[in-house]
Amino acid sequence: MKIAIIYGSTTGMTQIVAGKIKERLGDLADEPADVSTFNPERIADYDALLLGIPTWNIGEMQEEWEDVAPKFLIPELQGKRVAMFGLGDQMGYPDTFGDALGLLWDIIEPAGPVLFGRWPTEGYEYEASAGERDGTFLGLMCDDDQQPELTEERLDKWCAQVLQELGAGSAVS
Repeated sequence: MKIAIIYGSTTGMTQIVAGKIKERLGDLADEPADVSTFNPERIADYDALLLGIPTWNIGEMQEEWEDVAPKFLIPELQGKRVAMFGLGDQMGYPDTFGDALGLLWDIIEPAGPVLFGRWPTEGYEYEASAGERDGTFLGLMCDDDQQPELTEERLDKWCAQVLQELGAGSAVS
């Protein structure tokens, strides 16, 4: 099993979360890669991709993802297992919390990846999210602005869920 963690981070928070995910996944995951320097042709080298994106401004994609996401529309993404994690501020932006998850998925979905790692919406207070579909988030949502005390627990649970859904068990090195 080989997992790529690819993130975009303007303020550094998504990069920090990507590093924490790497710590939890151990040798199964490569070191997190900034999306601005990741070559999408390397997608074929991985069994799964974990894509990290913060919602920026009022419901927008992070700048590097906005530039690079269309480059992920390559044949190698067909059937590739993809999980997403995002950051947002549910109190400051309750109408657009986690929108970037939905925006990113809408761009890459036509290439045929298989989404896994969806996350429940319970425990969050927001009004609307393009990152929510069928009552769950398209991936893990962290809110280090309003709920920083929940981030570590959410990461523990989500990483265990990701490993289980990948059939890699819950123990990591």
